[in-house]
Amino acid sequence: MPGLRRRAAVDPHAVLRDRHLLLVPTVVPVDQVDSLVRCWYPRSDLAGTGTADLGGQAGLNGPHELDMESAVTADVPTPWSVAYDLEVDPAPRDDGRPVRRPDGLHRSFPDGLPTGAELAGLELLLALARRLGGGVRPVGAGEVLVPECASALETRVVSPTWIRAADVAAVCAQEGDGVETAVEGDTSPEALSRPDGTPFVVRLPLGPAGDVVVEGMVAERPEPSVAGEAFAAGPMAVYDVRWLAPDEEWRLVEHLEGMAMACRERARAPMASITRALAELGGGAVVDADGFLVDRYQV
Repeated sequence: MPGLRRRAAVDPHAVLRDRHLLLVPTVVPVDQVDSLVRCWYPRSDLAGTGTADLGGQAGLNGPHELDMESAVTADVPTPWSVAYDLEVDPAPRDDGRPVRRPDGLHRSFPDGLPTGAELAGLELLLALARRLGGGVRPVGAGEVLVPECASALETRVVSPTWIRAADVAAVCAQEGDGVETAVEGDTSPEALSRPDGTPFVVRLPLGPAGDVVVEGMVAERPEPSVAGEAFAAGPMAVYDVRWLAPDEEWRLVEHLEGMAMACRERARAPMASITRALAELGGGAVVDADGFLVDRYQV
């Protein structure tokens, strides 16, 4: 009719501009994202419903396929064209300038990091991005954070079986010389006879590259990533395999270079071998540094 103006269509992707986004390569299927989210939130169903319930405090929605026009509307830079949005209420910010973090999140929030469910959601997005070769675009940030896949070095073996400190030490000894074992801080030979379940630490020196450390303990709480395993309902032991860098500051660096990277790569092979051996000994599952399940033969 004359005198009437057609109402402009609302772009359904406009809401993405005001939400934190996980950006993934186009080759990553939703089933893969869903299986990883379930490691943190076993009851979520992203693939089936389009929304993963993150503990009742937040939701992850998607995937959203973006063309060039929608990407501009959503404030998503090229070449990203697949996004998942974090639906969460904005949380109060920590006071003061945030400390440096290896995921770079401090740069996106120079006046204070989010707290509570918002921070937990962002950390999930960053973990997913590291595993999937993706990135995270925080609301209003001037850059996409792209975590380094190779930085997820540490592993956890979750097992229904207690592996004694002496047996863990024997596994570590196959990867080097001079293994040190401490059971509840006691390094005496008698300490190895402590009852099963007593926390212990085995240290494998790597010379100038630092140390590989295995910490064994009984799990204080259920491990969500193994909720689908047959042993998930019973008591379980956890064995954390970690790299102790010769310089503690390296743990705050987003992308290691030069000598630091060489030292990290020196630790990678023995850590993988120790992880596989412990998983086979204990009949357990392997979880990566971000809490996602890993095939023990692909560590």
